[in-house]
Amino acid sequence: MTNARVPVVLGAIVVVTVALAACGTMRPELVHGPAPMRRPVRQIDPASVTVDAVRFAGDEQYAWFDGNTGHSLTFDEVLAKMKETRVVMVGEQHDQPAHHELERRVVAALAHGDPKIDVGLEMLTWNTQPALDRYNSGEIDVDAMATAVDWKTVWGFPFDLYRPIFVDGHDAGAKFLALNAPRDLVRAVRKKGVRGLDQTELKELPDLDLGDAEHRAWFRGIFSEGGHPSSDTDIDSFYVAQVVWDEAMAQTAARALDSGAEKVVVIAGMGHVARGRGVPERVERREPSAHVLSIVPLVGASAENASEKLKKAVVDGEGDIVVVPRFADELSL
Repeated sequence: MTNARVPVVLGAIVVVTVALAACGTMRPELVHGPAPMRRPVRQIDPASVTVDAVRFAGDEQYAWFDGNTGHSLTFDEVLAKMKETRVVMVGEQHDQPAHHELERRVVAALAHGDPKIDVGLEMLTWNTQPALDRYNSGEIDVDAMATAVDWKTVWGFPFDLYRPIFVDGHDAGAKFLALNAPRDLVRAVRKKGVRGLDQTELKELPDLDLGDAEHRAWFRGIFSEGGHPSSDTDIDSFYVAQVVWDEAMAQTAARALDSGAEKVVVIAGMGHVARGRGVPERVERREPSAHVLSIVPLVGASAENASEKLKKAVVDGEGDIVVVPRFADELSL
C-alpha cells in the first residue's frame, strides 16, 4: 500500500508528514527549511577492507586512521585535513578522559594557527551563551563561567573533564558557543510532537529534516540495543527529539560561519556524529560549501580487538578520521 503525503501548516512552518496506513500513525518528515542534502549510503564489502596495524608512535597517546580506507595517518596529516575544511566535528563518549584530551588537542592545534575559530559545545544550551560571552571576552575566568552556566545541573559530567578544552582554547584565542536547543523545547517535542507545540515553542524550533531513512534506521538500532522502550511511538518520539538536538547544533554552527568564523569545531557525543548523518549533513544542508570533517574515537579498543573495531568503523563509515586511544588511557566501562 502506498504512503500518502499530506502537508500540514503550523503557522509559518510547513510540516510534510507520511501517513502510515498500516498503523494509522503520522510521522513528520520535514519542517520547512533548506532542501535535504543527504550523504550517500555507504556500501562497502567488508572483505575488501584491510586496515593498517594499530601502533602508537613513541609517547603518542593516539593512533590515527583515515576513516575511508583504514590507512594509518600521522597527527600532522590529520591536522592538514582539518585545516582544509571549515567545520570539524569531534565525537566523544562523555565519561572518557582520553576523548576529552583528544578534543583539547584538536582545539588547541587549530586555534593556535587560526584565531577566528569558534568551538561549539553540545553540553550547553542557547540560554547560556551570555555567560560564555563573558568568558570569551575575559570578563570572567573558567571556573566562574562554569558556575554561571550551572554546569553540574545543565550537563552533569564533571567539569574537570572539559576544563582543559576551555583553558587552552581560550588562551589560543578561540571563542566558545552554546550549540544546543533549550532542554524544555526538546522535552516538549518528545512529549507532544512537532504538531503539538505552541507558537512560542515553534519559534525556537530549528528547521528539521526527519526523512533520512538511513539515519532513522541507525537510531532505531542504537535505541533498541540500549534497552529503551521499543514501540514505534516511543522510538519516533525520541527520534524527533534527537533530530531537534542535531538540527539545533547544526543551525548554531552554520550561523557562526555566516557571522565570520573561519572555522567551527563542534564537540558532541558520538551519537550526533552518526556516520555523518547526525549533525554533519545538517550543517552541510545549511552551508553546502562547508564539508564537515568528523573525528571519531573508538570505544572499548584493546590490543586484542583494536584492528577488528577499526575495520568495522571503516566499513560502517563512522567518521572521516578514526582515532584509537592508547589502550591504557581509556576507562574500562
